[in-house]
Amino acid sequence: MPSLRELQTRFANGLLHAEGDSDERMGIYRNTVFTNYRHALSATFPVVRQLVGLPFFRAAADAYAEAFPSTSGDLNVYGDRFGDFLDAYPHAAGLAYLPDVARLEWAIDEASRAADVRGAPEAILAELATIPVERITAQRFVLDPSCRFVDSDYPLLRIWQVHQPGIDGDIAVPFDRAGDRLLVRREMGAASIERLASGDFALLRALAAGEDVAAALDVAMEADATFDLGTTLRTCIANRTLMELRAD
Repeated sequence: MPSLRELQTRFANGLLHAEGDSDERMGIYRNTVFTNYRHALSATFPVVRQLVGLPFFRAAADAYAEAFPSTSGDLNVYGDRFGDFLDAYPHAAGLAYLPDVARLEWAIDEASRAADVRGAPEAILAELATIPVERITAQRFVLDPSCRFVDSDYPLLRIWQVHQPGIDGDIAVPFDRAGDRLLVRREMGAASIERLASGDFALLRALAAGEDVAAALDVAMEADATFDLGTTLRTCIANRTLMELRAD
C-alpha cells in the first residue's frame, strides 16, 4: 500500500501534469488549479499580459505554474520568479524587455504589500549631528521596507506608463534611449516608481544590502564619478527612503 507521502506526491504530480491521466475528476480539479494560477498571475502582471496578449499569457502562466508551483496557500503572493522564467522562456525571446517588465510589476506588488512604516527625517538628522564627521561613512542606514530596485537596459518606466489604464496622448517608447534604474516603494498608501541617477541607484542598493556609507559611496562613485553623497543623503532622508540609522 502506498504511503501517505507517496499518495500526496502522486496527487500533486497529477494536478500539474496531465500526461497519461484519464481521471475526469482529476482533470476538472487540474483545470481549476491552473485557472487560479492564471488569475493570480494576471492580477500581478497586467502589463505583461497586455504586451503578449491573453492566449500567450495563459500558455506562459501554465508553463510557469508547472515549473514553479506555489508553495503557499495564498496566491496573492505568487509570481516572484516570473521574470526569471520569462528570461528562459523560448516563446518570449522576441520581447527582450518582457522579463524586466515582469520584474517591475513584481516589485510594485511587493511594495504595495509592504508595511507602511515611516521614519522621521528630523530624528535621523539629529542623530547624525551627534556623530563625529570622520565616523559618518562608517554608518549604516535602514531603508523604507517597501523599497525595491529594478535595473534594466530598456526604457522600462515608459513601457509601464504607456500601458496604464486611461493613458492618453503620446504612447511612443524611445527604445534608443538609455535604460532605467528604478526605485519602487510604498508612498501615501500606494506604490510609487522613481527613475534614479546611476550613482543614487548604486548607493541606495548598496545601503539596502547592509553596506556602510563608505562601501556604498565606492560603488556610487564607480557608477558616476560626479556623484554627490551629501545631496543624495539629504534628499533620501527628507523623502523617507532612508528611515533610520541601523543599530549594530
